[in-house]
Amino acid sequence: MKWRLVFLLALALPEQPLDPFRGGLPASLGHPLGMDELGRDALLRLLLAGGRSVGFASACALLAMSLALLLAWRGRRWQGGLSALRSLPPVLFLLPLAAAAGGLGLLSLFLLLGLLLAPHLEPPLRSRLEAFFQSPAWAAERALGAPSRSTLRRWSPWALDQAAALFPSAWLGALWGEATLSALGLGPGPDHDSLGRLLLEQLPRLGTDPTPLGWAALALVLGLAWVSTPGQKRG
Repeated sequence: MKWRLVFLLALALPEQPLDPFRGGLPASLGHPLGMDELGRDALLRLLLAGGRSVGFASACALLAMSLALLLAWRGRRWQGGLSALRSLPPVLFLLPLAAAAGGLGLLSLFLLLGLLLAPHLEPPLRSRLEAFFQSPAWAAERALGAPSRSTLRRWSPWALDQAAALFPSAWLGALWGEATLSALGLGPGPDHDSLGRLLLEQLPRLGTDPTPLGWAALALVLGLAWVSTPGQKRG
């Protein structure tokens, strides 16, 4: 989880300056992947886009974890609705919404992904919390009449630790949700560079006019898929 949170800083990084007169320059020692059509160093653009995509996924996962904790604690009355939301992957809700709206901006996508991922995290989190609520430690808290604020302060680190175990699955769902919408032209606009936008630009060219940037973007996406494979213990 920790290495993914570092990439939140990438969301604040500035864009590269444009230099169209150098657009499309081939790979060289100074620019290993060449320059893109707008004169940006392709390697630096790939790193920035990858960092922003991972940072965006981390932010969405944090929102989803927070909402899942709230639902697991207080969401029993909404179990029917939550079950309906869990019946389909989040991206299948996002696609028709994005198509109907003509695309989703960064903030809208962030909120929707967090809301759609939270119900998927809630059942395993609720099972962990319910085991605690039935434990002698929780019974002692209630019997001694400990104030809610004191109880929250004492047990919130434990609850966050339980939620952190579910963070990688939420992160992966957010990453591919953003990448899928952007690759289909339904995600954030050109003011937000990302892996999905790189794939949207580069994948159609790989069959006819392959560029180092296109192959590198594809390799980075496959690498992220590999490190996110269940069973990989990578923090």
